[in-house]
Amino acid sequence: MPVSQIDQFLNALKRALKAKNIIYKDLAQSLDLSESSVKRILADKSISLERIEEICRACDLSFAEICKNANFEEEISGHTLSKEHEKVLAENPRLLHYFIMLNDGMTPQKIEREFDISANESKKHLLLLDKINLIELHPRDRVKLKNKAGTLRFRRDGAVGRTLFLQTKNNFLNYDFNEEGDYIRFSTNSFGPVSLAKFKKKFDKLVAEIQEESRVVEKDDNEAHDIGILLAMRPWKYPLEAIKKK
Repeated sequence: MPVSQIDQFLNALKRALKAKNIIYKDLAQSLDLSESSVKRILADKSISLERIEEICRACDLSFAEICKNANFEEEISGHTLSKEHEKVLAENPRLLHYFIMLNDGMTPQKIEREFDISANESKKHLLLLDKINLIELHPRDRVKLKNKAGTLRFRRDGAVGRTLFLQTKNNFLNYDFNEEGDYIRFSTNSFGPVSLAKFKKKFDKLVAEIQEESRVVEKDDNEAHDIGILLAMRPWKYPLEAIKKK
């Protein structure tokens, strides 16, 4: 769905901060504000030009360059793989997750350090991904991703989409959701097509904001950890097997 120009500008500003390795804590110190205030400012669509100028000056950023990189005319929201590429990845779950981690910005060396994968297996994955033209493999296992334009997305009805959905659905929901920081709500409502379409757009926008916040801000937060977020709607009624209609 189209993203407003304000959202695109704020996303471009956050990307510019990330490119200079400026986290919210650093920006807060430069502006003599609390970190929570900075987060609120960068999420506020009514942010003033004076405040934007102040941020640019504090971080040595070019307002014109941020506007240039904001993709106002055409949002680049993500890219998908060919059906042939998805088929290869779906048939090899470890290769699939390895490729996803590369797309998340992890290096092969970091993947080897943090996950149960040997250097030999990592090399095999890299050679195969290079062979099928998903990456360019350079000396010392440096990787350049092909077709890197926005977030990697998988077709829901594609080979990878079906595989990930089956892996995730029961595993994610088989949980008590009673730890600090957990959140779950369930609500049944009656909506017509217009209302459903409106909320779908809101959900899409919320997911985009969450993903952007995660990419730009939390990578340098020592307290950050991976979080799964599920938004779903479907026709549904409470099962009333115990009280059946006559």
